[in-house]
Amino acid sequence: MKKLLFALTIIIVFVAPVITQCQTETAAAILKVSVVKKKSSSRSSLQRGSESARRRFWLSLSLSSVFDTNINHDEESLNSFGLVPSAGLHFRDKAEKPSFEADYEVSLHRYTKTNAYDRVSQNLTVAYRRQVGRKWQARTTGEVSLKGSSEDRDVNNQYVLEQQMQYRLNPSNKVRAFAAYRVKRYPIVDSGKNAIDPYLGARFDQTLKGERAWGLIYRYDKNRSQDPKDRYVRWTYGAQYNTPLFRQHDDRLTIDLRYAPRLYARQVKVDGVRVPRRDQRYVLDLLYERPLRQDMQMGLNYRLEKRISNDPKKNFNSHLLGVTFAFNWWK
Repeated sequence: MKKLLFALTIIIVFVAPVITQCQTETAAAILKVSVVKKKSSSRSSLQRGSESARRRFWLSLSLSSVFDTNINHDEESLNSFGLVPSAGLHFRDKAEKPSFEADYEVSLHRYTKTNAYDRVSQNLTVAYRRQVGRKWQARTTGEVSLKGSSEDRDVNNQYVLEQQMQYRLNPSNKVRAFAAYRVKRYPIVDSGKNAIDPYLGARFDQTLKGERAWGLIYRYDKNRSQDPKDRYVRWTYGAQYNTPLFRQHDDRLTIDLRYAPRLYARQVKVDGVRVPRRDQRYVLDLLYERPLRQDMQMGLNYRLEKRISNDPKKNFNSHLLGVTFAFNWWK
């Protein structure tokens, strides 16, 4: 595992400047549909001061507390409290408009009523960006995530190499196309879930007056696992809206909607007939952010997640509430 992590890091650092670049939202992720916030002179003095003070290298600390009404995403609906402290190291080759970026984060996860998701996760992301002409920008991103993904409540290791090309239609509108090669690895007991899960997609972003923004995203991925029962094709459609609330406090609200139908290779019985399993997942994310001071920020998050499947045992509803305090230190 350590050799693979080291090899991927070396490839990204030395090969990325030669190839074109990409970034998508992770992962994490799981999929994260982020809209680039508009940078304008109307930002508050606190936010401008934070940006001007930030240097090429900084440390970050965060503490998140969450309550999940259905942590296992099943019919049992086991509720659980969680605590996730994390620390990160961040580097940019330039304080503004960097070409090279590297981020490393380590987190401790602890939950009540279950230890299935208690773990130490690590995430390393290395990215290289370059301008290609006046309107084109290329970005390449390499990511290694160790026990960092809990998508579908599967804690696994992921290795991703992404490629993105962005075209600026005008100062307010951007279109991006991206593709990625992703490898998933599980513990020996779940080795049948080991998979290659590449994906590709596109997104559109538009910035509006008043530092508001919205975006649309589409992604297609095909999970090719060793065990046929875990193979599936997934389509993800997303939309996001981002707006300030109280300008004097630099508060921001982000609304994120996702719809992800999935078709499995495995079959289930429906009315006595065996048919491929089909799922539909709906996710609503609300994120409220407010800077408490120049180097500290608070975030409040609510997530509603629902899955409808032709396999009745796979239906679930989940509500998640979270509070995060993040601190950045630089000099």
